[in-house]
Amino acid sequence: MANRLSILFVFLSFLIINCSMASEFKQAYAPIYVSVKPDSAGDTLVWTAARLAKYYRIEQFVDGKWEMVNANVSGTRYTMPATASGVYRVTACDEYGCAVAKQQNRVVSEPFSVKAFYSNRSQVDDYGLVEVSWQVSGAATVSIMKSTQDGATYSWNALNPTQGTLKSHLSSMSSFTLTAHDFGGKSTSRVLSIATLPENPVELNGVKGSFLQPLFLSGLDVVERSVLEYEDNLYFATHGGRLHRYSVTKEAGKIIDWHGDWDIPLAGVVNSAPVIDGDKLIFTMSMRNGKGKVCSAFLADGKMHSCSEEKSSNVLASPVIINQAPSSNLSAVSTFFTESRNVENGVYVFQRDGLIQVLDPSDLSIVLNEYRIGGVSAEFINTPSLITDDSGERQQFIMQNSENEIFGVDVPTRTVPSTISNTMNQWFGSEQTQTPSTNNQIQILPVVWREKL
Repeated sequence: MANRLSILFVFLSFLIINCSMASEFKQAYAPIYVSVKPDSAGDTLVWTAARLAKYYRIEQFVDGKWEMVNANVSGTRYTMPATASGVYRVTACDEYGCAVAKQQNRVVSEPFSVKAFYSNRSQVDDYGLVEVSWQVSGAATVSIMKSTQDGATYSWNALNPTQGTLKSHLSSMSSFTLTAHDFGGKSTSRVLSIATLPENPVELNGVKGSFLQPLFLSGLDVVERSVLEYEDNLYFATHGGRLHRYSVTKEAGKIIDWHGDWDIPLAGVVNSAPVIDGDKLIFTMSMRNGKGKVCSAFLADGKMHSCSEEKSSNVLASPVIINQAPSSNLSAVSTFFTESRNVENGVYVFQRDGLIQVLDPSDLSIVLNEYRIGGVSAEFINTPSLITDDSGERQQFIMQNSENEIFGVDVPTRTVPSTISNTMNQWFGSEQTQTPSTNNQIQILPVVWREKL
């Protein structure tokens, strides 16, 4: 009898454990992202649908403890009462119970916009892989759907609503559609098409003709806007994040061939042509995290010279170098007694978010000054043009914005003290080293003229 009771006890324990394990295994997962849109009339909560969830519980944090707001919400959106605390958590539940509660507030206040949706390459790599990245502001949810040429579809619905990167394997021509929703249900979409490698690559052995084609059959995915020719050398970037130099081979002074000299890996992609500064190449690049950088490398061997700190946004435009000598219209006597104004020399960097920085050419990590354009919406995608008036004294940047306007902005100037004033300061002033200091305050550059295209 005792043996039978023991067997029954073990059997019942086994059932209880299995039921417990089954319920735990089938328990709903917690929402990955919970986004909050503050509003005086009542905060709006939106969360990603949780796997296996049948309903959700919403709680708020009041006086040091969690209080239930609604224990049975069927959707993935909820408007809190105006008196709510501002700190919330959403828990996914099913017939077996609820997931572990987590506070995951992501407060959103910026305008709704898809800032970028891009891939690391226009076709897959040798392994059939491609990376797709996004940057979004003000969104409640973001999802991506992949559609292949043979009609199959795949979805990623619980993506980071701000930014991220996903890797996917492609076996045929495919498109990726990003869809972002704001807190009011409004949506916007962007589409990327990615090609696969051809099954039977065709080697082009055609005649080049009379034109020089140094990158013919190179197989490189060249960023066309990045190509710079200088002293029979070509400098260019590829979409894979590398910077190259090609040089010529000559016979009897005639170019007969081109060959690769060096190439260096970069932390991002160079979108516009570099500029030459003495024996160095200065270039801007944009990175997948939405930030940018400015770097310099030696022309001869590609060895890196210096780099700036990461910038607050992508840097798509080329840098502009200003290195103007003091005015030739002033005599030695004038400069001895009178202060003058010269344009501010340095490496001008035009960020996509509209910020202009002037960097020290000898060390790009040093920011000499920062500016923004006053009175217009400026987003620098193309490189501003630099013009000089007939006197050679006044320089202007010619810019274009997304509102189809062009406008002129004078290159900023700085005051140069007279020779006698500078000498007196050295004799009787402080012993501090007379070096330019970084101005931490962003200055406004006024628009001199503007025209609608």
